[in-house]
Amino acid sequence: MPGRMRSSDTSVVDGAIFQDIARLRVFCFHTVMGEGELTSTQSLVILALNGDEGCKQGDLARALGIRPVTLGGVVDRMEAKAWIERRADKDDRRANRIYLTDEGRALVQRVQHCLDQVNEVALKDVPARKLNEFFKVLTQIQRNLREFQIDVDK
Repeated sequence: MPGRMRSSDTSVVDGAIFQDIARLRVFCFHTVMGEGELTSTQSLVILALNGDEGCKQGDLARALGIRPVTLGGVVDRMEAKAWIERRADKDDRRANRIYLTDEGRALVQRVQHCLDQVNEVALKDVPARKLNEFFKVLTQIQRNLREFQIDVDK
């Protein structure tokens, strides 16, 4: 029957599962955080800077798996909201370093709380004994895909 997926076609199913999980996590995050307040990408920037404040914009893009041009737009919008600020790198005039402002630091706990709630929803009824192996597998998948992205971007 045209348009029907065969049960043996796992590559299509696997890809759809990953995309659907990502979409649903973003939906859940926006529901918990409040629509229009802070995007899921902005929340990742906030948390990354909380752990590595003053990092170069290019390094932040690589750490988040986001293209530098895409991150530039995110940083522009966050800077306009006074959550972060760019400062010129003292050693490299072409580079910017990104810092949280006081307003940005005030968001850290709220963002972490929202992500904890998203994880609570997502991992409900998943046995704790299976999570360690599950996260090891996901980390390897992420590593493989990032290596591919790095190779393509060269």
